[in-house]
Amino acid sequence: MSQPAPATQAVTIPLGDLELAARLHRVAVAPRGAAVVAHGLYSSMQSAKLTRLGQALARAGWLTLRYDAMGCGQSPGEVRLTTLSGRRDELLAAATWLGRQAPGLPLAYLGSSLGGAAALLAADLEPPQALICWSTPIDMEELMLGMARRPQPPDLPAMARDMAQHDLEAVLARASRALFVHGEADEVVPVSQAHRAYALAGEPKELLLLPGADHRLTREADQDQAIARTLAWLEACAAPAA
Repeated sequence: MSQPAPATQAVTIPLGDLELAARLHRVAVAPRGAAVVAHGLYSSMQSAKLTRLGQALARAGWLTLRYDAMGCGQSPGEVRLTTLSGRRDELLAAATWLGRQAPGLPLAYLGSSLGGAAALLAADLEPPQALICWSTPIDMEELMLGMARRPQPPDLPAMARDMAQHDLEAVLARASRALFVHGEADEVVPVSQAHRAYALAGEPKELLLLPGADHRLTREADQDQAIARTLAWLEACAAPAA
């Protein structure tokens, strides 16, 4: 049964010499599970879409942690030094912190865009009970080439060298309990990448395609569909038995 979502609590996540800024959505009753939510490349935990997701998860009884990656939002560091390995390690640090707050609970990784790629890599090392990837690239070379053609291409000097160390398709072949959500009009990550991710992943798996939806799922109606399917996936894959 859905519960009212309490206000979020500001917390910090230790990561080496840094502390990442984060927000914890607590629940009014005993939590059913715990969820880590990772944002995209230049986004932050203050994303309206991910804030709505966090609130919905908390209302459904999921202790939920949103955090700012290095150099994003309120976290220290330089975003230009972003790498896939770094984003993976940030998610794992957030998951470790959250697990200490709620030991023994089912754990889910949720990521949007580059946060979804981080979730995939993290799941390969520390598998969660459920994995949810929104608008997620699995061909990083195609993504970076597309971004390089923009009028203001991103300055990411370490990304190309680091991403060569990661084979996301091989990771997907080892993944399961994964939900992929993608807009059919995604202008950043072609929807063909979502079809490929779904084909590679192991069962159980699910693919939700949103007609006309862009990369950010800007329309609230698209967000509503993505959130509803995410909650249903958690219920199916990760919620403890009643």
